[in-house]
Amino acid sequence: MEKSSITRGAGEIDGDILVSDSYKKHPRHKLVGTKRVRLIFYLSFFLFVGLASKLYHLQIVSGAEFLGAAEGNRIREASITPPRGVIFDSTGQKLAYNVPDFGLYVVPSDLPENQEEEDGIFQSISNIVKIEKYDLVESFARVQRNTPVLVEVARGLSQEQAVQLEKNSQNWTGVSVRPIEQRSYATSTAFTHILGYTGKMSEDDYEEYKKIDYSLTEHVGKTGIEKQYQKELRGIPGKTAFEVDTFGRATKILKTKPAVVGANVYLNINAEMQKYIYQQLQEMAEKINSPGGSVVVMDPRDGAILSLVSYPSYDNSLFAKGIDHDSYEKLLNDPSNPLFNRPVAGEYPSGSTFKIVVGSAALEEGNVNRYTSVLSTGGIEVNSYWFPDWKYGGHGNTNIIHALAESVNTYFYAVGGGYQGIAGLGVDKITAYGEKFGLSKPTGIDLPAERSGFLPSQEWKLEAKGERWFLGDTYHLAIGQGDIIVTPLQVANFTAVIANGGTLYKPRLVSRIGRAGETLKNIDPVVVEKQVVSPQTVSLIAEGLRSAVTYGSARSLSAIKAPVAGKTGTAEFSSAKDPHAWFTGFAPYKNAEIVVTVMVEEGEGGTIAATPIAKKIFEWYFN
Repeated sequence: MEKSSITRGAGEIDGDILVSDSYKKHPRHKLVGTKRVRLIFYLSFFLFVGLASKLYHLQIVSGAEFLGAAEGNRIREASITPPRGVIFDSTGQKLAYNVPDFGLYVVPSDLPENQEEEDGIFQSISNIVKIEKYDLVESFARVQRNTPVLVEVARGLSQEQAVQLEKNSQNWTGVSVRPIEQRSYATSTAFTHILGYTGKMSEDDYEEYKKIDYSLTEHVGKTGIEKQYQKELRGIPGKTAFEVDTFGRATKILKTKPAVVGANVYLNINAEMQKYIYQQLQEMAEKINSPGGSVVVMDPRDGAILSLVSYPSYDNSLFAKGIDHDSYEKLLNDPSNPLFNRPVAGEYPSGSTFKIVVGSAALEEGNVNRYTSVLSTGGIEVNSYWFPDWKYGGHGNTNIIHALAESVNTYFYAVGGGYQGIAGLGVDKITAYGEKFGLSKPTGIDLPAERSGFLPSQEWKLEAKGERWFLGDTYHLAIGQGDIIVTPLQVANFTAVIANGGTLYKPRLVSRIGRAGETLKNIDPVVVEKQVVSPQTVSLIAEGLRSAVTYGSARSLSAIKAPVAGKTGTAEFSSAKDPHAWFTGFAPYKNAEIVVTVMVEEGEGGTIAATPIAKKIFEWYFN
């Protein structure tokens, strides 16, 4: 019994517990336990390896990238816009300069993500600056919202507005007010078309300027000298690096590279003359109800432009400050087109001013000489077509001197197309000489948007109108009518060829460029053609132009202190409107100092509207 109980049950021998075989685990249970341990081990191992790999990728492989992103949120770099160079007239008067101002800026990436909150900010801004909310937001619409770029929203803020915005911006993310320099211009609108204006970059502007490291906050020249000399006037931008807080506000300046001020630009323009001429042109236009006009005053000795007037004009400071939509629409829809720079972009029929070129061509080709005479009886008839002179009954026997003095059409019909035994030049030679005198192409003046004018040809007429060239077309061209168009600047330029003895110059507004305290760079004259026609031809044409003043169509100028030579012109362009009025001339007759070209739209005739203005200009200059 005792043995049996020990065998079946549990007992204790020498302190050890004895367990019955029926309570011992089967070997299978040992195998299952081992598998579970291994599974847990492998899972832990793979989890550790994956986590380690991820940490390696984040810290080692992409560490620099994420560090840069983090630093980008904390440290930012901004461009410092340099002060723009000043534009002076020939006497040292400031025509374009900088004044202190305030600008409102946003960093799109710092603006609230909540649309309601953002709308509230811009509505508040709109209430303060009196600019439509839509226009404020539109100013940075092309910038990606996740880019930390400083974008200008408005400028020209009053001190009161700036203070109010600065106070409120403490509670706004991504909005700041900064002191800036605003472009300001001479008060007279007489300078607008010369100077142009600066403004915010358009999308097209930025696509071009960003290639040469411009920032979106910069204003650039949009028209005039401001645009033509943008590179020189701009200067060299600086850089600043700074820390920002979570609101995007600068908290600490880390480093700064100062900007370099732009170069100053000195014009050949005389400011007092410019204002005087603008006033005279305005008075004449208002007196005869003309839509506008232009005046060019040039030094024929080197091509320097002393005055360049376009009337009507506009206030360019409106654009520099940021013109509102209504004001811009008003300018665009003004029928007198004040935005149009008439002297360089206006294209008009030349009228009788073109006779200077045709007369030169006839003399140069040997078709006529000083003594060649044409009988003017009031016009000529060709194949039942009548080509009239302006004077009823004609001018009698006429040579080149008298033809220019009294603007005798019959003489120029003859030298242009042939008549009374004179071999005509023909359209090809007329246009060839027109091109030698600088027509049908830009003069190259240092202003943007210059137009080239137009000289017709046989090929052009056939292609454009489906008609062959007729003799009557040549007659019309010879007196400056028909399809020929010129700019007032081109007329002044070919007049200067006669005034200076035969040289064609490239007109230029700027005389010198350079920073204050540095040696200025002179802009030297550029000769386009050294001798367009011979000195003998020049002398005869000049004598004819002098005769126009002593006894001809411009004799109202005979009382001027210095002897004047000139040519009037009447250019028909519409059967429903008065012709344009021209005068172009120079003084003194020998050793000329200035060329004056006046064009008054719908002025009826050169002696009526253009010559009186020229007279006052010559009087002002020589007195």
